[in-house]
Amino acid sequence: MRTLPPIKSIIYFESVARFQSFKLAAAEQNVTPGAVSHQINKLEEFIGKSLFIRGNRQIQLTSYGLRYYSRISIILKNIEEATIDLGIEGKRPQVRVAVPPSLLKNWLLPVLMNDLDSNIDSNIEFVDTLDYLDFSKSDLDLAIRYGYDTWENMYSVHLFDETMIPVCHPDYLKDKGHHFDQETIDKSTLIYTNNRLVQWDIVLQRLNLLSNSFTQQKLTFQNSIQSIEAAMQGGGIAYVNSILVQKELRSGRLIKPFDIEIPDHKSPSYHLVTTYENMQHESTAKLYYAILKNCKDTA
Repeated sequence: MRTLPPIKSIIYFESVARFQSFKLAAAEQNVTPGAVSHQINKLEEFIGKSLFIRGNRQIQLTSYGLRYYSRISIILKNIEEATIDLGIEGKRPQVRVAVPPSLLKNWLLPVLMNDLDSNIDSNIEFVDTLDYLDFSKSDLDLAIRYGYDTWENMYSVHLFDETMIPVCHPDYLKDKGHHFDQETIDKSTLIYTNNRLVQWDIVLQRLNLLSNSFTQQKLTFQNSIQSIEAAMQGGGIAYVNSILVQKELRSGRLIKPFDIEIPDHKSPSYHLVTTYENMQHESTAKLYYAILKNCKDTA
């Protein structure tokens, strides 16, 4: 006899683990967060292990959850591909959109989920990546691309420039000062993000401030999601895209301790990109204009 958990619980678990959020998983599955939580509890009872650590404002996978997700996600992807290979077109995602991970989690998903007037079809597949995926080779419909390019040879539009700001926990600089000067830098841990085109090194160089590589305390992460979390935990001062931390600034979980102005600086930007052929599909065009509308509303 096979030991198989409830399939619905598996689907909900994969969604929660991918988004790190019960609310966003519920929106993807078109159910309530309570229904998602019930299925996760059911799965944990079946397995006999806790899969998530539940905090007041966030969740994270346990070691068991991480091991389970690494295998379950592959299995579900294989099932999806096997079904599509049979030619069941109605089950294929209508729109496949590539978005930088931090922008997806902290901006695009929240604004789309809160937009009750957009009338977006729910059958959307999000690909969280900074790579410039080839539309002809990746079965991609839309992409939000980050960088200095404009993609004038494609159907593209400028969304917004990147506005970088320093952020930290409200208590972090209590004993270090609130002026961006050499003394504050020497006393602080600077949080770096590898995938950002503008980082602390550029800021310090342009403002003629020193960073001694042997004594300067640093934390370095791959993307802004981890950098923002480290700042909220009091780990140091992160230099991040302001649009990614609006909720944290409003709630007081993060503060902007000082202003930084870099002379003669050209900011990277975000562009919404697709092809002329893709825009002939109603579902792609609908999502395209919904993203534009939300961009204008939150600018």
